[in-house]
Amino acid sequence: MLLILPAICMVLGGLLGSRFRPGKRLRGAVAHLVGGLVLGIAAADLMPAASRNGHPFALVIGFCFGFSLLLVINAVLQDPHDGSEGDRPRPMLLLMLPFLVDSLIDGLVVGISNEAAQQGWVIPLAVGLEMGLAALGLGTLLGRGSGRWRSSLAGGLMALNYLIGLTISVVLTDGLQGPALTAMLAFGTAALIYLVVEEVMKEAHSRGEDDSGVVNVAFFIGLLLIWLLDTLSA
Repeated sequence: MLLILPAICMVLGGLLGSRFRPGKRLRGAVAHLVGGLVLGIAAADLMPAASRNGHPFALVIGFCFGFSLLLVINAVLQDPHDGSEGDRPRPMLLLMLPFLVDSLIDGLVVGISNEAAQQGWVIPLAVGLEMGLAALGLGTLLGRGSGRWRSSLAGGLMALNYLIGLTISVVLTDGLQGPALTAMLAFGTAALIYLVVEEVMKEAHSRGEDDSGVVNVAFFIGLLLIWLLDTLSA
């Protein structure tokens, strides 16, 4: 049930997108908290799990493939006119495409991390918060005025892509052992780190978000929470 929590959050974010707009401080605090939680899981669970299997070559291949794939996807989907003034509004599909790809990757990562994380509920919760806010933000762009149906559609499509990625991940990792499991865990680790550095934290510091000390503390609270959970369950 926890694995589908992000999909539920995406649907709710899309439904609320045209009616509710969170403040800068709330968005910044949630983004920093999610960044700390996700980075903590990568460092405390996925990296040790990939290392203990003893297949360094598979680890290198999986990790390099993970961040290389995401860098290529980001380069392909990047809007060359992003941030420029005077551009016409982008079509709905082009606006949604990065979010749809992101939700698919998140489904893959949640399925992979669930195989190794001691605290199996943390990654679904963190991804649910992150992607719920992403769907909410996308919904505010698509659902203004008479186009509220587009906000709901965006959240629903993101949830569907997430579930597709989750299903693929569960099927691929089911029964994996040895080098194949190490490569999958290394891929998931690279994807999580990329998610924090290139997605969550960039979003937390973009568009004039609140960047006060109080908001930044949320990142360290997320890291500390994972550290404490691992310590208490050891």
